[in-house]
Amino acid sequence: MAPYEQMGPTVNSNQEAAPAIHSALSDVALIDGATAAAAAAMSLSQWHTLVRTANAPAPVIRQPRFTRWRIADVRAWLIDRAERGGIEAVAAGVVERATKASVAAKQRRATT
Repeated sequence: MAPYEQMGPTVNSNQEAAPAIHSALSDVALIDGATAAAAAAMSLSQWHTLVRTANAPAPVIRQPRFTRWRIADVRAWLIDRAERGGIEAVAAGVVERATKASVAAKQRRATT
């Protein structure tokens, strides 16, 4: 029996069984941007914007078509973000920007 079979299956968003990451490897295991974005419940472009603006963990490997983050770094960032109420702050910012854009659009329509 292979070691990953002993760890038991986990279920991802597609409801497919995938092997769990052994606890000894969880601190050094690497994930791609799509997986990190999915863990943070955001789009890949949002994830890359946060990384570019230094609001998310920096990748440990950055090569053409091969950028990876440590699971431990992403996990720590997610925990910190949850403790600071990051989701509510982001949502409030989106609502505020959308309201301003709506007001500006109404003003433009009224002048034309």
